[in-house]
Formats: sequence, C-alpha cells, structure tokens
Amino acid sequence: GRQSLTRLASYIAEYKVFMIEITKTYRALEFKDDLKKLYEMSGAKNLQTVFLFNDTQIIQEGFLEDINGLLGSGEVPNLLGPDEVATFREAVRVDAKAAGIDETPAALYEFFLDRVRNNLHLVLCMSPIGSGLRDRIRQFPSLVNCCTIDWFFPWPAEGLIAVAQQALTTIGLEPKIADSVVDQCMQFQVQAQDLSLRFLTEVNRFNYVTPTSYLELISTFKNLLNVKADEVGQQKRRYEVGLGKLLSCADNVAIMEVELTELQPVLVVKTREVEELIVELDRESADAAVTKEKCAADEAVAKAEADTTNEMKASCEADLAEALPALDAAVSALKSLTKGDITEMKSMKTPPKGVKLVMEGVCVLLEIKPEKIASEDGKGKVNDYWKPSQKLLGESVFMQRLLDYDKENIPPAVIVQIKTYVANPEFMPAVIEKQSKAATGLCKWVRAMEVYDRVAKVVEPKRLMLKKAEEDLSVMMADLKVKQDLLKAVLDKIAQLEANFKDANDNKVSLANQVDMCEKKLIRAGKLISGLGGERTRWTENVKLLGEEFVNVTGDVLISSSFVAYLGVFSSEYRDSYIAQAIQDVRGKGIPGSATVSLEKVLGNAVQIRDWNIAGLPRDSLSTDNAIMMSKSRRWPLMIDPQGQANKWIRNLEKESGIKVLDLKMGDWMRQMENAIQFGNPVLIQDVGEELDPALEPVLSKAVTKKGNSMIMKLGEKELDYNPDFKLYITTKLSNPHYTPEVSTKVTVINFAVKEDGMEDQVLGKVVKKERPDLEEKNQELIVSVANGKKTLVDLENKILFLLSSSKGSLLDDASLVDTLQSSKVTSEEVEASLKIAETTKEQIDKARESYRPCAVRASILYFVVSDLILIDPMYQFSLDFYFDLYNGSIDKSAKSQDLEERMKHLNTFHTAAVYRNICRSLFEKHKLLFSLQMCVKILQRASKINLEEYQFFLRGGGLVDKSVQAPNPAPEWIPDAAWDNLTEMDSRLANMRNISSAFEQNTQDWHKWYKNPTPEEAPLPGEWENKCNELQRILLIRFLRPDRVVFAVSSFVANNLGPKFVEPPPFDLDAAYVDSTNTAPLIFVLSPGVDPVVMLKAKAELRGIGDKFFSLSLGQGQGPIAERMLDEGMRDGHWVFLANCHLCISYMGELEKRVAELPTRAPHEAFRLWLSSAPTPEFPMSILQSGLKMTTEPPRGLKPNLTRLYNKFTESQFERSAKPHKYKKMVFELCFFHSTLLERRKFKNLGWNIPYDFNDSDFDICEDVLVLYIDNYEHTPWEAIRYLIGEANYGGRVTDAWDRRLVNTYLETWYCDEALSVENFKLSTLTTYNIPDDGPLQSYKDYIAQLPNFDAPEAFGQHGNADIAAQIEDTVGLLEAVLSMQAKVASGAGATREEIVDGLASDLLEQVPDIIDLEATMKAKSDDLSALHVVLFQEVERYNIMLSGVRKDLSELRKAVKGTVVMTQGLEEVFTCLFDSRIPAKWLQGYPSLKPLAPWARDLVERVTQLRDWCTTTYPVVYNMGYFTFPTGFLTAVLQTSARKNSVPIDVLSWEFVVNTTDAKEITAPPKEGVYIYGMFLEGGGWDPELCCLQEPNAMELTLTMPVIQFKPSEGKRKGNKGIYPCPCYYYQVRTGSRERPSYMLTVDLKSGKAEADHWIKRGTALLLSLSL
Repeated sequence: GRQSLTRLASYIAEYKVFMIEITKTYRALEFKDDLKKLYEMSGAKNLQTVFLFNDTQIIQEGFLEDINGLLGSGEVPNLLGPDEVATFREAVRVDAKAAGIDETPAALYEFFLDRVRNNLHLVLCMSPIGSGLRDRIRQFPSLVNCCTIDWFFPWPAEGLIAVAQQALTTIGLEPKIADSVVDQCMQFQVQAQDLSLRFLTEVNRFNYVTPTSYLELISTFKNLLNVKADEVGQQKRRYEVGLGKLLSCADNVAIMEVELTELQPVLVVKTREVEELIVELDRESADAAVTKEKCAADEAVAKAEADTTNEMKASCEADLAEALPALDAAVSALKSLTKGDITEMKSMKTPPKGVKLVMEGVCVLLEIKPEKIASEDGKGKVNDYWKPSQKLLGESVFMQRLLDYDKENIPPAVIVQIKTYVANPEFMPAVIEKQSKAATGLCKWVRAMEVYDRVAKVVEPKRLMLKKAEEDLSVMMADLKVKQDLLKAVLDKIAQLEANFKDANDNKVSLANQVDMCEKKLIRAGKLISGLGGERTRWTENVKLLGEEFVNVTGDVLISSSFVAYLGVFSSEYRDSYIAQAIQDVRGKGIPGSATVSLEKVLGNAVQIRDWNIAGLPRDSLSTDNAIMMSKSRRWPLMIDPQGQANKWIRNLEKESGIKVLDLKMGDWMRQMENAIQFGNPVLIQDVGEELDPALEPVLSKAVTKKGNSMIMKLGEKELDYNPDFKLYITTKLSNPHYTPEVSTKVTVINFAVKEDGMEDQVLGKVVKKERPDLEEKNQELIVSVANGKKTLVDLENKILFLLSSSKGSLLDDASLVDTLQSSKVTSEEVEASLKIAETTKEQIDKARESYRPCAVRASILYFVVSDLILIDPMYQFSLDFYFDLYNGSIDKSAKSQDLEERMKHLNTFHTAAVYRNICRSLFEKHKLLFSLQMCVKILQRASKINLEEYQFFLRGGGLVDKSVQAPNPAPEWIPDAAWDNLTEMDSRLANMRNISSAFEQNTQDWHKWYKNPTPEEAPLPGEWENKCNELQRILLIRFLRPDRVVFAVSSFVANNLGPKFVEPPPFDLDAAYVDSTNTAPLIFVLSPGVDPVVMLKAKAELRGIGDKFFSLSLGQGQGPIAERMLDEGMRDGHWVFLANCHLCISYMGELEKRVAELPTRAPHEAFRLWLSSAPTPEFPMSILQSGLKMTTEPPRGLKPNLTRLYNKFTESQFERSAKPHKYKKMVFELCFFHSTLLERRKFKNLGWNIPYDFNDSDFDICEDVLVLYIDNYEHTPWEAIRYLIGEANYGGRVTDAWDRRLVNTYLETWYCDEALSVENFKLSTLTTYNIPDDGPLQSYKDYIAQLPNFDAPEAFGQHGNADIAAQIEDTVGLLEAVLSMQAKVASGAGATREEIVDGLASDLLEQVPDIIDLEATMKAKSDDLSALHVVLFQEVERYNIMLSGVRKDLSELRKAVKGTVVMTQGLEEVFTCLFDSRIPAKWLQGYPSLKPLAPWARDLVERVTQLRDWCTTTYPVVYNMGYFTFPTGFLTAVLQTSARKNSVPIDVLSWEFVVNTTDAKEITAPPKEGVYIYGMFLEGGGWDPELCCLQEPNAMELTLTMPVIQFKPSEGKRKGNKGIYPCPCYYYQVRTGSRERPSYMLTVDLKSGKAEADHWIKRGTALLLSLSL
C-alpha cells in the first residue's frame, strides 16, 4: 500500500507523481537523465512534484548515492553540465527578478535549487526484508537523517474486517452470515501468517502474506460465489425439471389408459350418428337444387333489368359530373367572399369593365332590370346595370340569394341572355381575377349556372326514364326476394345439416385422434419410462447432493478462495492442515459449508482437468490443485518447478496457441515479449531466480489502460496494443526460493515440486512401460477412451436435461423430442456399457500394474532422498530426467525373472545400488554415509520397520530437561551431565527404553565397562538390555554416551539393513564416468583441496590417443572470449575442453549456462566433451548442475583407499623400472604409506597437524622419482639425503610450522632406515596390521592393500586410541546436523523473540562482566615496587580495561538499539547475532583469543579479572594462571628479567627449567625462591603420571587433563636434548597456529617422556594448552 497511498495523497494535494521506468538497458546514465527531468519539473516549471522510488528499481547502488545527495542538500553532485545549468538559470530568471533576487549566475542557480528543494518531495519505498535496508541506511545516512520513516505494519484485525465489510456488502449474503464471512476472512489472513511462520521454522521456506493476498481472497470469493451458486443452482434446476418431466410422464400414463377406455365406445356412437346425417343431407340437398335453379333464372332476368337501370343512372351521373364540380367551385368561391369584398365592389365609383360585366350577368340571372343611361357617345340611351348592381350588392341577403338560387328552373330567356356573357372572352375568371377578387367568385357562379342549366336539360329526360326503370326494377326485386328467401330457408337447412355433420364428423375425428394420440403417448411414455426411468434415482440423488452443495456453497467457495489466495507456495501437508482448520472455523461460525472441502470438487472442471492430464499434468491431487489455482487466480503464476514438470505441462498445454518460451538471459527476450503481448501469444519465462527483471513490472501488475477503443500496455518506452489472449507463465528451478513480498504481491507463487504419490505414479508408468509395454499401452489407450467416454456421457446427459428443460407443454406431445431423448439414452447406455467394460479392463490392468507398486515405491523413496541432498550442498542437484534415465537403465540391466516377486526384488536391489553408486560419485566423502543412512531410514520407514519416535530422539536428543524431577547422576565421573539428561528423557519418553536410567543406577559398573569398550557398538549391553534393545535403540545409547562411535554404529546399522556395499563407497573411476557421459552434457568436477583433475584428465586423454585434442583453460577475469573460442572449436572438431575453476569466474557463468543449454540443439561432434571444475558455490548455475554428470574429486579417506589410489596410478612398467626392484618396492611402499599417513593425519585435527596441509600427487610423484634416482645411482642407500629431499625439500616445502616439520622428519627417521630393508615385514606402526609386504609384482601389493581394514585405528599413525575421539565426535556432530538439516524442524511453542532473548542475555552479561580496574590507583599503590612483573600487571590491566569498557559499552548500546532508542549499527548487529548464537563477538576477542562459547567465556573473563584485581589490591600471587594473561610471553619475559636482576646475570643467558610439582595449587602458600608457580595448564594428546611426574598413556576417553602446578625456574646454561625428555610445545589455546597477529605458540616445556621416547609423543601431537574450548 505504500505506493498506492503515496499516489492517493499526491492526487489529493494536486502534486505530480514521477517514477522512473526500468528498461533492460536502464543504468546510471538513464537515472541521471530522469533526475534532470525532476529538476526541470520542480525547478524550471515550478511544479509540486513527488518522486516515488522503490528498492526494486535500484539497479545500481549508485542510484542511492545520488538520492542521498538529493535528500541532504537538494543537489546531486556533477549532475548538470554548464549548458544545462545555464538553461535552468534562464528558465527561472523572470521569477527570480520578480522575487527581488540578483540576476547573477550564482544567485539564479541558488534560486533554482531553492525551488527544487521546496517543490520536490521524495518518497522512498523500501522493504525491510533481508539486510538490504539496514546496509543502505548505514551507507547513506540521509535515508534516516533527512527522511520521515513511516513503517507499514501488517494490517490489524480491525482493518482487515473493515476492508472485507466494504468489499462484501454487495454480494447479497444474509447479514448474520455476512458478518461471519467477514470475520472468517480476517481469520484466514491471520492463519496464513501463522502457517508461513511455521513453514519457515520447520522447513526453512519463506512465504509472505501481504494485503494483496487478502484482497485476492476477497476478490476471488466475490467472483466465484455467485458463479458457483448459479452453476450449482442451474444444475440442480435442470435435474429438477428433468425429474419433474419424468414424474409427470409416469403420472399421466394411468390417466391416459382410463381416457382411452372411456373414449372408444363414444367413438362408435359418434360414427353411427354421422352416417345417419349423411343420408338426410343427401335428400335435402336434391330438393334444394331444384329451387335453387328456378331462383337462379329469375335472378338472371332481374340482373339484366338492373344492369339497364344502372346504365341509365350512370349516364345521368356522368352528365351531372360535368356541372356539379363547376357548381361546387362557384359555391366555394362565393363562400370565400367576405363582407369587405362585397363592400369594396359596391364602393367602386368607376368599376373596371370586367367587374361591371360580371354584375350585369348576376343581375340578368336574378332578373333585375337595368337603368337607362345615356351612352358615352351621346347617341341614345343604353342599359346600365351598375347602379342596380350597387343596390343589389348592398342587400344583406345578397350572398344568400346567390346560394339559394333555383338553378333547376332558370327561365330560358335568362339562359339565352346569359350565354352572350359566357361567350364573351372578357368574362373569364382568369381575366376578372386581375381586376377584382370578389368579381372573380361572382363570375364563376354565373358561368356555373349556365353550365348547370345546359346539363340539366339533357339529364332530365334521362331522369324520368331512370325513375320508371327503378320502379319496375323494385317490383321485380321484391318478387325475387320472396323466391330468394325461400331458397335461403332451404339452404340454411342444408347448412345446418352440414354443420351438424361437420360437428359430428369432427367429434368423430377428434375422438379417433385422441384415441390414436393416447395410444402413441402411451408408447412414448413407455419408451421414456423404460429409457430414462433409470435416471430417476440418480437424478434424485443428484438433486439432493446439489441441494446440499447449494446450501454449502458460501462456506465451500470461501475456503476454496483462501486456498487460491494463500496456499500456492505450501506443500500438501501444510495445505491439508490449513484447510482442516478452515473447515472447522467456517462451520463453527455458522457459515454453511461441507464437512470436507476439495478444491477440485468446488472449483474444478472434470473435462478441463482431463485435458490438463493429457497435456502432461501429473494426476496427483497436489498438481491438480495447483492447476486450478493457476486458472482461478487473478495474478500470473510463478511456479516453483525444480523437476521441470510444470514447464513441460505448460509447453504442451499452450503448444497450439504458439507459446513463446523465454529466458531472461536471452538477448531478445524483451522483443519477443512485446510481440506476444500484441499478438496474444502465451509466454513462458523459465528458470528465473529470486529476483525478477524490473522491466517486467507492467506485465506482472497487468498495467493495462484504455485508450479509445484500444487496450494499451506501456512496456519500457513503448506503448503496445494489449491482446486479451496474452498469458504469462513463470517457472523457476530453485527448490527453495526466497521471494520478497514485492514479488509475492505481483505473482501467485505455486509450488509444483513433485510429491511422493505423484512420483510413484510416474515411476509406476515407466516400470510397467518397460516390463509390460502391452499393459501400459493399453492402459494409456483406456485412460483416453475412458476420459472421452465420460465426456460423452456428460454431454449426452446435458443434452437430455436441456431437451427436457426446454420442452414446452407435455413431454409426450413431442414425438421428435421423445425419439431424440430415446436415441440419446441408447447412445448413453452404449457408452456406459463400453465404459463398464473399460473400467473392468482398467481394474484388471491397474491390478496388474499395482503388482509393480513396490518398485515404484522404492524408486520414489530414493528420488526424494537424492533430491533432499541439495539441503546439504548447493552442488548436489540432480534433475528428474537424470533420475528417470538412471531408473530406465536399472530396469534394463537388472536380473530378469519370470517370477514377478523375484523380478521386483532384483530390480529394487539393483536400482538401490545403482543410485548409491551414481550419486556417491557426486558426493564428498563426508556425505556418503549420510546418504546411505537416509536411504536406509526412508526405506525402513516406508516398510514400517523403524520406530520414528526413537529415530527422531536419536537425531534431536531430549531437548529441555526438568531437573527438578530428574534422578541424580549415578556416575558423574564418567557419565556427562548432558548424557544423563538424555538418558532420563529417553526413559520417560520412549516406551521401549523404560527403566534405562534405573539400569544405570543399579548396574553402574557393568555399564562403565561397556562405556570403556573401544568398540561399544559391537560389545554386548549389560543385563537384559542386550536382548531388549534392537539396533536403533543400541545406537541411541551410543549417541549419548559414546558419540565418538556413532559413525561406526550407523555404518553397521546401514550394512545390516541394506548390505555392506552401502557403506563402502565405490572408488573414483573416471573411465566409468566417461562411459556414462554424452557430448551434449558437461562433466563437472566438484573440487576439494589437494586435488587437481587437470593432470588426471590429460593422462586419460593421452591414454585414449587424443592428447592433442585436450584443451584446458583456468577461468578468470577476461577469459570468457577464449573459453567461447575453445567451445566453438571443440564442438566442431571433437575436442575435450576443460574449463577449470568456474567458481573464480562467476560473471561468465550466465554465458556458459546458455552455451550448455544450446548443446543439444547445436549437435556437437560425437567425440566432443565439455569438462568443468568448480569449488562448491551457490552461484554455480543450477541448470548446468542438473544436466551435467557430477564427480567429486577429493583424496579418499583412510589409509586403505589412499594406498589403493596411489597403487592404481602405477603401471607394470613403472613399477618395475628400478634397477634394484627389491629395495625400490619396499621404499616406494613406505613412501605410499608416508603420503597416506600425512593426508590422513588431518582427521585428528590439532593432534594431527598444527596446520592442515594439502599434500597432492605431485609431491608423491617427485619423491617417487627421487627414490628411483638415488636407489639406482647409489650402492649404499643415502638415507640422510633421501630423508632431506622428501622431508625438507618436497613435503617439507609445504610445511610452514616448525613443529609440523618435526613430525614429518620423525616419520621419515622411523621408516627410512636400514631396518626397513633388512627386517622382513618391517612394521610401519605399533599395530601388526601395517607392515611392508613381501616382495612381489604390482598385483601382490594391491592384494595386500585390499585386505587392510576399512577403518584405520589411530595407532596406525602413532596416535592413541583417544585421538580419534575428537575427530569422531566432530564427524558425529556433522552427520547429525546434516541429517537434521534435511528434516522438518519441530515447531516449538510460543517463546521469546530474538530481540527479547538477546536483551535478556545482554542484561545478564552486564551483571556478570566486571567493572574496570582502577589503573591509576593500582599504579599509585605499586609505585614503590616498579618491578618488571608490575609493569606486566599495569599493561594487562590497561588491556583488560579497554576490553571490559568496550564489552560493557556494546552491551549497553545493544540494549538501547533493541529497544529502538539508538541506531542498530553494523557493529551492534554483529554483537546481536553473536549473542543470539551464543558466540563471542569478534571485537571482544581482540584482547585475547578464545574458542569458548559465550557463557563459559563470561565465567572465564570474571576469573581472569579476579586474578588481576587480587594482584592489584594485594601482593604478588603465589601461583599464577598463565592462561589468564593476554600476553603470557610478556609475563614470562618479566619473570626472566626479575631473575636476571636478582642474580645479576644477563637475561639472554637464562633459560627455563621446569619442575612439575606434586602439591595441589591450593596447598601452596608461598612463592618459590626462583621463578614462579604456574597452574591452569592442560595436557592434550597424552596422560600424566603424578607419582613419576612423567608422561604416560592417557586413560580411555581422556582427551585433555589438567597439569599439576609447574615451577617455571630460570636457570643458566640448561642442557639441551636430554634423553627421556619430550620438548612439549605450549599453546595459548587449541588453535595451535593462532593468527598472524597473535601466534598461539608460547614456549616449549620440557616434560619427562616416561617409558616412551620423544618420537612417540611427537607422533601423538602431545602439547600443553593454556585454555580449552569449554
């Protein structure tokens, strides 16, 4: 939410948000360009700007350096060039001037920077995961000093509830259930956090539960709830409708049978009635026909008369049609005249001619007389109608007179007179209209009257004739009417008869149809009931189940949503526990839910899952759940896929969609990604690491925006059209990746690592395919056919239900529907029958396949043992393909048998051995027994032959012990407290070990004898316990009482259960490795000190005749191009290419990984081999390790393997090359034994060598040549020269420690002597086993070596039996820690946090650590005696005071830092870590070195300071603990100085004489006359005889002992090299070499050697120590 809230706040404040956009090439230059943009926005443009920057964008740490400057001063040094500074100055010049700033360059730039500081707001989003933030804060102080730290804690419960309430208000849940759902969502988040913590604690796997996970839960629940409810409801409704149709069909059958019985007699009666009606109808129809004929003749006459009349009428109407329109037009024109129009005409003094002419026509028609007026020429009088016209116009009824004019009776004279007007061209309406509107209407009326009169005279005669014709016709029609009525009566009767007949016939047909339909429906019902009747029970059950499912859908979908949101990264056992708790909580809160919830059942689709399986998805439930999560999640999936199974599945699944397989190491991956986004191709990014490329951010976050009608994604600097078909899949081969919360929020991390059940099925398929290919082929065919059959059944059922639900009305009415249903059911039955046969066949096949299950179980067990090895060493990586190849080879090579049980036994035995043999080749020696033990325990565990509780107790011990109820230790002198604690816990917790503590109490002596036995694993247990304890229980006792013998006991346990060959790793065989290799996979040497494979490889190449084709290169800086060239030439020409020391050139490993991945496609030369060597490193590419053949190269452990290896180097000719073979063979055997002894002494740690040396074969080879040279060239053997060349020049050349060189020379002096040649079977140790064999050929020496013991007794090296104990205990601890690291950790209850634990420790230490000594007071008190010893005292006090003040300050500051009141600096963090691990911080060891754990160190510190404080406050100590001095050599020098002054002799003539005192230190009350008494020295590698005061053999199990008080006595002229004296080196602590600054060697103390010579103790490594590690 950091970025989201920042954007929201910026939006509210109207600030501009700026973020950098990471591209593939984004580096410091681009970052500086972006910073310049920020300067421009905030400074030049004066915009309030937020720079949002998160730690995933830190491509280079230099980015933070710039941000540090930006935070501190607002200025990034050297960011802007002079021209850019000038540009920005000009940009702010106007504003600066307005603000009153001087326009000098400096002032303008400062104004610009002030504006940047004011406008620019930095928001840094940092993750607290890991050490990155802490380191950066320390490196860049402005991140703290100039920032406000806002720590985002996990959302509280209230916040989670509030978010869920807001999001789930709209989904329609009942209020009570909604509240419970909201509460459960919060609970899911909390439980997922707890599960993640448990996941980390138990299996060291990280998972982060973020708010995004919570939002994913809510989003998934909202999306799926209604979808699932609708889906279940729809299915239920379909079944209900189908059932309803079937039930109604069955109910209707009885009804239809009754109806059929009732209808049949009625049908007979109706048929008879219809026949009678037919007879009557025929008779009546004949009578009616005669009447109808007569009536028709009369109708014909009447019709002719009517036609004539109609013609006359039409003629009249046609004539009238001429006049009537004109009349109507005239009337309309009159009506359109207004009173004003008339008044206007009337008022005319001199009307136009046309107006007068019109009025004359009107007057003529109205028969108004004109007036006589004088003519215009004065010659008489003329008629004038105007004045009468005006009078007429003035009449109020003028218009009405015109409208009511009797046009039918116009006098002929008037008509004659009017025609003269009508004929006048001036009397046309068109002409008049130009003169007067009113006159135009009157003109039309006059003309209409003339037309009407003319037409009426023509029409009138016709009217008279028409009237007479109509009267005649009326009489005729009346007569016809009578006849027609008579006919109608007859016809009505016939019609009634016909209607009766039709009704009767229709009833008869209807009844017949009903009978027929009833019979057909009964047939259809029979078909349906017989066909679908069987579905009734199943559908009823389905309705019931779906009803329950519908009720439970809320809880089921809620749990499934939590599965999708949280559980992807978890393995199956964690998922199961989470879901079980979820079901309990959901049902407990009253949310309806099922008792068992399966993701496959709730969200899965059977057809889709079958398609997934066909594409290669393993059929186990984990893989199915993973695929469902992937399909339902909103985010893209990131699959943890160490075996590559998800990768293969995705490739097959999306093959048809054109999937693009990318690797982030590819140069063009971004371009291919862009194309896929645009064209909608799926993309698989494979083999990603723990960090994803920041350039993927927009793709991962699905940052798609809508632009117009297009969907746009901005990738880098490009805007791409986003195709919705685009899909992204990501896989990693990392088995336990640690993805940060930032990555987890963007992707759904899904754990696809193969599990036991899935592995078993895959192996079963492979073994059956090999052993019974016919069976497996048939099984695969059946799987497909059964899948198709089930799909067909589902489709047919869906079709039947669809047809039933979509049918309208009665089901029995639709014949085609019933036929379709019947056809579908028949097909369904056929498919079902074939499925039953197939299922039966499959059961038989499965039974046959299951008989091979023991092989699959064993192979699966072994695979997971092999895959767990990566937890031990990052180089131990093996691919699933490699393992399958190995298993196929085992099937082919193992012994065959007709007896299946015998065959499986052969296969399991062979494959177990093959796995051991092949994997051991890749393991370091120290891990081979671990591998055998894991194999053995897992096999026994699967067979229920091992008590897991006892085995876990063996690994972990008893844990915390309640001392208050513990019985007292019966023998604390030999039973360590820790051992007794575990014995009592064993007694109380393990049923088979009840009363074991009582047995020790009652039978202490017998148990002590067993304890002291050199081989307790073989010795019988005391009393009844010998028969009571099995082998594991015996190992339990050895584990706690004799931890030095655990490795031997475990070896015996493995040998007894698996066979002796599983504790005898095969020797390294390069030829066998070469035979197993191919030209497309590298051979990898995993290096260990002292072995260089290049010589061995070169020799093999020479032996194969390809020495000239062997090319090697030691990788380092700048060697990449040379390696590339060598690879190209090697692949082309068939060379052996050896790239050595890959761990020194990690930068080239990415390129090498690409080259190795390309090998299969490049088809290199058949003879080509790529050899690689690397020391163990997690940086080595995983894909190369998985595809390559790995070999560890280390010196074998033990004299026998070393001798075997050295003698295997000899050829017959080389072995016989000396001229004096008798002498040479003896001496070369001694040299082999010497070389092996030097190598094997390393296992004795300090007792073996002060410095462990990496002697190698070149040392041996040179010395072997020296032997040949000196033996052949000298008559008498020059022992001195040979010893010198071997001991000083060759082997001694590596030896830098003088005491180690003394040891080398001691061995040579013992073995390289005349007796070695003269004495038969010259003994090389005190044991009779090791001697020089008799002279013979090379093979005889090999045979002698072969019979030597597998385990070397310490005496073989001149050591005491105790010498092995320390090394063996260390081996035991290493073995148990390694096995434990492969086990799931036991989750402990709630305890204190790291901070609380460390704070408590710091508090306790502050109380324990003494205060500093007052040096000034001490010096003042001792001022009267300034002896050399007091000077040493002052120096020691000063050094201790510095140390004590530093320790106290660190502890005090640490407590404050834990509480958060001061910054946790890097130094304090180191102290914090050390305290939590109970280690001493390195800075506290600057005063003096120590190997003690924290608590003993603190007690020791108190004792040291107490000695000094007592000396300061009193006088010289009587007895000194020399180990309490920080520089004991200074103290010894002071003693010598004191003696020299006292005796007045030069100090350089003094030496030491050592007198071992027999008096206890507490009993000594006075200092010696000369020198000092020293106590607190410890003897290692020897025992001490207190009576004879000399060295003796130590007691069994006695590793160190406290020496008596020794008087260090200065003396003059001490004799050197006294016989019977062992010059014993004295060391400050058990690291005998010390360090460059602080050597551990103090001085040499002469001790009496006792019965043995000094050489005896030299070989034992006997030494004195001033402090121990405990």
